[in-house]
Amino acid sequence: MDSLSNSEQKVSAPLSGHEPLADTLLSRFGRWWGRKGDGKAKPNAAADAKAHAKAVALPARVLRRQREQLRQCFDARLTDSAANTAAQTWRAEYEAAGDDARQAMLGVLAEVAASGSVQADDQGKDGKDGMDGKAARSASGLPQAMSNARIRFFKRLAALHGQQGASVCGLHFLIGLRADMLRWHKRVPGLRPLDEDLEALFSNWFDVGLLELQPITWDSPASLLEKLIRYEAVHEIASWADLRNRLDSDRRCYAFFHPRMPREPLIFVEVAFVPEMAANVHALLDEAAPLEDLRRVKWAIFYSISNTQAGLRGVSFGNFLLKRVIEELQREFPKLKQFATLSPIPGFADWLRKRDGESVAKVLGDKRLARWSERHGTPPADGAGWLAALPADSGDAMVRDTALALAAHFLVRERQQALPADPVARFHLGNGACVERLNWAADLSRKGRAQSCGMMVNYLYVPEALDDNLVRLGNGSPRMSRAVSKLL
Repeated sequence: MDSLSNSEQKVSAPLSGHEPLADTLLSRFGRWWGRKGDGKAKPNAAADAKAHAKAVALPARVLRRQREQLRQCFDARLTDSAANTAAQTWRAEYEAAGDDARQAMLGVLAEVAASGSVQADDQGKDGKDGMDGKAARSASGLPQAMSNARIRFFKRLAALHGQQGASVCGLHFLIGLRADMLRWHKRVPGLRPLDEDLEALFSNWFDVGLLELQPITWDSPASLLEKLIRYEAVHEIASWADLRNRLDSDRRCYAFFHPRMPREPLIFVEVAFVPEMAANVHALLDEAAPLEDLRRVKWAIFYSISNTQAGLRGVSFGNFLLKRVIEELQREFPKLKQFATLSPIPGFADWLRKRDGESVAKVLGDKRLARWSERHGTPPADGAGWLAALPADSGDAMVRDTALALAAHFLVRERQQALPADPVARFHLGNGACVERLNWAADLSRKGRAQSCGMMVNYLYVPEALDDNLVRLGNGSPRMSRAVSKLL
């Protein structure tokens, strides 16, 4: 990916007057304030959370103190200095704690959040709309009051920017806090309502209109370059020489930043300029290759998109990133008209491994199976057998064509709740791209072999066709090239 585990995760805005399918298809994961999840919480959520806190054995006095701190944070107005001090103390303890203690602290947080002990919602505390706390609770109900108290707690933590003892701004701390929630949600009961409210806040705080698109170059601060190496999730950056090659004069790298986190990229894309659509990532990343003449290049290839913050899962800006980058490239190179990706197919091997022999045979069809039998004998009995029979570096045309046919089916026809099953396909097709070409032996790294038998795919971005392609995707017929159609 296009590492879009978190990127596909969308916060979209209307395209050409209608609701974009990228938003409809990819990002309905808890963005709105009145989430139903609060009403679905278990009746004994507070008891479960309390039992968890005891199970991990925080000292009794610490449990009592943290419960009191958190109740104060939940109940008091946002301007209450004592509650803000309590929030700062809780945060400092959390940052200093190890994993076990952090899980226990999250358990206490979930317990207090689910206890129903909040004294007033935001309207009651802050006097909004002229409604007192009692009337507000009556109108919106206890779940809404509890949600408002949770939101007030998160806002309190977010406002800790610059206070003494804070190593990072409050917003960055909250991102890390949610990353822990996502990592431990199966171990710590009662985190779901907290996670949903925090995700909804992030969807507003990280709206694409608030983000800044910035180029990253070899002259960028070393600390930022180190983060690129650490966060790169698609094609590992092996060395500083490798990184310098990716930031050379015939390459570009762009990232989204939040004004409150100016040194922390949220997502970045790496771009290569080449004379023709790239078919092999090893050639694309060859450090010994000569520089491309930027006066003659015809293609801009997006070969890596990496989300950097696990705590922003479900909050998307990847689709806007590509559109903004295309606009930037067109301004810099007015004659540049061709934009495509060279993308992995991360779900292919797992999908094929789980198929039975009959379903694979149905995909391949009688003619392909007959040709396979003529050359290789009896076809494999199941998907795992087929996976073993399709080595990534095979020069056999039958092996190549069979693998490409299976990959084309997987990308275009396999669905997961009406969406493309492959996460990268889900992202790019949801942005209006076209499945343009499948490439054999395109990524022979260990990762490439393991996830897709070494195959990669080009998604073509034609700016004036994006809206029409989104409509086709919504109708269950994603745009594909004639070459890909022939494979089906």
